[in-house]
Amino acid sequence: MKIPLVAIIGLPNSGKSTFFNKVLERRLALTYPDAGTTRDRAYGLTQWNGLSFFLIDTAGIIKRPSSDLEISIQKQTAIAQAEADLILLLVDGRTNLASEDLRVAQKLSQTGKPVVLGVNKIDARNTRTETAGQAYLKLGLGEAFLLSSVNGSGIGDILDAIVEKLKPEFAKLEAAESQGLKIAFLGKPNVGKSSLINALIKQERLIVHEQAGTTRSTVEIPFEWRGQKFILLDTAGIKKKWDQDTDVDAAAAFQSIRTIAQTDVALFVLDASEEIMVQDQAVAENILEQQKPCVILLNKIDKLDKVAQDRCLDVLPDYLPQMWFLPVLFTSATTSQGLDLLLKFAQEAFAAANRKIDETTLDEFLQKIMGESMPGKMEDQRAPKIYSLTQIGQNPPTFKMTVNFPAAIATAWKKWFEKQFRLKFGFEGAPIEIKYIRKQ
Repeated sequence: MKIPLVAIIGLPNSGKSTFFNKVLERRLALTYPDAGTTRDRAYGLTQWNGLSFFLIDTAGIIKRPSSDLEISIQKQTAIAQAEADLILLLVDGRTNLASEDLRVAQKLSQTGKPVVLGVNKIDARNTRTETAGQAYLKLGLGEAFLLSSVNGSGIGDILDAIVEKLKPEFAKLEAAESQGLKIAFLGKPNVGKSSLINALIKQERLIVHEQAGTTRSTVEIPFEWRGQKFILLDTAGIKKKWDQDTDVDAAAAFQSIRTIAQTDVALFVLDASEEIMVQDQAVAENILEQQKPCVILLNKIDKLDKVAQDRCLDVLPDYLPQMWFLPVLFTSATTSQGLDLLLKFAQEAFAAANRKIDETTLDEFLQKIMGESMPGKMEDQRAPKIYSLTQIGQNPPTFKMTVNFPAAIATAWKKWFEKQFRLKFGFEGAPIEIKYIRKQ
């Protein structure tokens, strides 16, 4: 499902980054360096009232940018504003309403997008601050929400307002859910993502060129295979670093990162004829951070002989050790190798991510494991005890292991336990999460 994007806009020193960090303090933020700037631009996936959306922290709006850096920063803010489904305008509640605030509000009104107004830095309530919201009604953006990004007061109210204004967007997205399983082809530029899709659907639907980065935005292609509906997503390559003056590349890369969040299955495409690079590892990190079911595609395999193919499999764990549980498929758009299995592997990974194991089966497994190897005592810790194992979530499969002292469970034992768990239950292609919770 496509996830809405909320851009945080405002003048310098309005507390945008503090708000962003406060909302995401217990959540994982996705970051990548901006094109042409020395400043990291941060994206975060968050959830409120059961609904997920992206926050993007932008630079302050500068009235007359002069330096190359300021101009580039303003370009990035404009891109974020254009992509956003909703704009959160933050103003500094400690200062008087200025003409620049009115100018920004007027420009945002002209976008036709929903806007939520937050009066930030209201760290202590008094008679003056209670009237601050009334003053900002002059901006013509509706109710002004008083908040403090430092102590968190008022943040819940403004998140309520954001979700309420996004509800029409969520309704449209839910209506589109029945279109089929969404499968994203992800990888650095020029690994053959578009060629694979063209070979799969047997059409020259996507532009294919030897120049890296031909695909600039995510392309959705409805497709039917063996009576099952799919949406194939072709994405721009995700790079580790950005060259200067590549604003379009930067926007395209974020679109790819956003696509990971809204896809059902990730197909991680590697060029088998090249060594795994830092850019490949950057893609892997983004897929793992968002806990998506995944299949690794070693593409362009027709360029390698049997010995070289075997070597690819041998060295893969050295470069991507964190992806040891993923299935690997040799593919070639030129010879069609692996295309008959590609969607089958994707379906199996999705099924694994949504699998549910009953408590009796889990308890029997836990008793067997405890008979084989109990976690050893760590230095300065009491001997660990394990009481129960239950499943508390799906996609990703999430399990709760109740113990006496979570800190006493050694990391090595946790890794060993996960391997034993996967040997027993499979979950190939699906990330799993095992939470060690102290018994109450």
